[in-house]
Amino acid sequence: MSRVMRAAILEGAGQPLRIVHDAEIDDPRAGEVLVRITHCGVCNTDLALADGKVGYPVPAVLGHEAAGTVAALGAGVTDLVEGQRVVVSMRPACGTCYFCVRNQPVLCIAAESPSRTAGPTGDDVRVRYRGVPVARGLRLGAFAEYVLVERSGVVLIPDSISSAHAATMGCAVQTGMGSVANVAAVPEGATAAVVGLGAVGLSTIQALRIAKAALVVGLDFNADRRGHAQKLGAHATFDSSAEGFQEPCRALTGGMGFDFVFDGVCSPDTLKLSAALVRKGGAIVMIGVAKPTEPVAIGALDVVLRQLQIKGSYLGNCHAQRDLPRYFDLCCQQALNLSSLVTKIRPLEEVNEALQDLRDGVGIRTVLTI
Repeated sequence: MSRVMRAAILEGAGQPLRIVHDAEIDDPRAGEVLVRITHCGVCNTDLALADGKVGYPVPAVLGHEAAGTVAALGAGVTDLVEGQRVVVSMRPACGTCYFCVRNQPVLCIAAESPSRTAGPTGDDVRVRYRGVPVARGLRLGAFAEYVLVERSGVVLIPDSISSAHAATMGCAVQTGMGSVANVAAVPEGATAAVVGLGAVGLSTIQALRIAKAALVVGLDFNADRRGHAQKLGAHATFDSSAEGFQEPCRALTGGMGFDFVFDGVCSPDTLKLSAALVRKGGAIVMIGVAKPTEPVAIGALDVVLRQLQIKGSYLGNCHAQRDLPRYFDLCCQQALNLSSLVTKIRPLEEVNEALQDLRDGVGIRTVLTI
């Protein structure tokens, strides 16, 4: 069985998303939850897929940072009730595979993202539009009224937190918080710089403050975003487009360089910048969405002689059931601010305008109401 839903469909790279009212989604299978999406953040990864920076099969429904309510339960799911408010995760770890038992939940075999070149076939077809299979962006496809997700990818939202703000937990907050706590394991008293102060970067700033880093510096060309970073815990910020900012930035560390540099862009230029700012023996944590063919633009000899660590961070290596309740607790304690990340709310019909805001560097996070 299936149900009809409204959705924003990407029909080709570089084309505007089209709102349709007659897409279809399957009912949940055993172990799955059907969630009625009410809010979905618009992320740089969505933009990368929409613009063709990262290849993806079409037609597709994008959107992967979402909150909603439980609409239906598959067989065996007995601990949720229809109508409960939830946030969904695009990496619902199984907990038992090779990677899960090695504390690498985002690499879970059961939660692997679909192919970036081939569309869904056979049992993988869960969404259709007029009989044509539709890919679900990053396993969710939340620019739509409904998504299907395994039970392990569904987490209840505390009553005190709005769904519009909770939606950011699905990607931005998990990535920022997890990159600091799970991937880098930043110790108290460390020094850190964050390159790129969008929703992920600002979440990283907050995570570093919570970790009690001694020095947190934010880098971005956008003055408004630098202002947000200072309000959220950055001790200093620099205009990354300004001439000669690197020397005064490093001077804050006594010329030593930063213990950790979190690169939220991962372009050749920002990786070179990260290498210039990190200290000997320090770590560069790559959290941005780079082009698939983009090389790591850091000299190999530099890595060897300076004993640099380069770490990749996908969704902050977060396990939804382990990490999201803890992050929600931090929100309830007012240690983690979600509302500061959401600078605009638009209806689903304005999804293309929201994507254009990202291209233009306007605001922090736009959340769509669906």
